[in-house]
Amino acid sequence: MMNRARSTFAALYLCLLAVVALPVAAQTTGHTKLNVKGRVQLEIPSDWTISDAEQRKRVKEFGEKLVGIPTQHTASLAAQSYPAPSRTMVRVSFIPMEPPITQADVRQEVQANKQQVLKVLADTWREEAPTMWAGLAKNGVKEVGRASVAVEPLGGQLALIIRYARTSTANPAETMRVTQYHVPLGAEKALITLSYIESDPQATAAHNRLKNSIVIR
Repeated sequence: MMNRARSTFAALYLCLLAVVALPVAAQTTGHTKLNVKGRVQLEIPSDWTISDAEQRKRVKEFGEKLVGIPTQHTASLAAQSYPAPSRTMVRVSFIPMEPPITQADVRQEVQANKQQVLKVLADTWREEAPTMWAGLAKNGVKEVGRASVAVEPLGGQLALIIRYARTSTANPAETMRVTQYHVPLGAEKALITLSYIESDPQATAAHNRLKNSIVIR
């Protein structure tokens, strides 16, 4: 399992480049329940915008060009608060895993040596992150503070987590908090990325409600 932990995070940092996505249309108030590929269920405000398939593809291609690293996936869901500039965002992707890593594998390894699991995650981030930040710097985005890693439950499953912060593309004086939840599910994993402006109480509340609504099967 430990030798496979790096593959859980490898080449996945381009999800940060969702910052280039644009809103498309507003809807009514209230909340909408979404089911992503029958594996991830969550609720978002009904007036958020959901990027269509073509837009998600353009974001993927832009990210690859900017950072110079091919990515393994196009997001299955990308949504953000409306209107622009977005204050809260969510992305859900599914990435094939070879060899497969099950939730039982994750639980067993964490129970046996949680500190070693966290060390591998932190080491992998330190190795891979400089390339991501160099690419994002071309778009005026800077890292804020230091990243952290954790293993925590999310939506009924155990997630391997990276938390970091960056400057907002709309206002460099604001900080956007980003959390990547990597959830191994056997032959694939769910990558759920939640982002919000930390100084905005409404954005923070929306983030917390969205996170608490997540169910993973």
